Amino acid sequence: MTKNKINIWFLSAYTLALTSLLYFGLNSLVINAIGDTFPNIKFLTVLVLMIVIAWSMGLGVRHYLNSFTKDLRNKFKNSFLATTLMSWIIVLVLFTVT
Repeated sequence: MTKNKINIWFLSAYTLALTSLLYFGLNSLVINAIGDTFPNIKFLTVLVLMIVIAWSMGLGVRHYLNSFTKDLRNKFKNSFLATTLMSWIIVLVLFTVT
């Protein structure tokens, strides 16, 4: 597999993981916030899990980006920024539709 294909796979996996995390995490937070008591243990658990997973994903992306040269790193930072924005838009559309 060439380096370019590996980069595309990594970017695709990042987009899918971020979209899934945002959709299911935010959906769980909304459902748990509507409960009888607030904040309940489920809400806090989901919130902590979202923070830990997002932080871990950020560290992984940072480590991945630091393996590139300076000019290539800037190109991939822009790609990750674009896919993050695309993930947020997808999640907003999914919340609007469902």
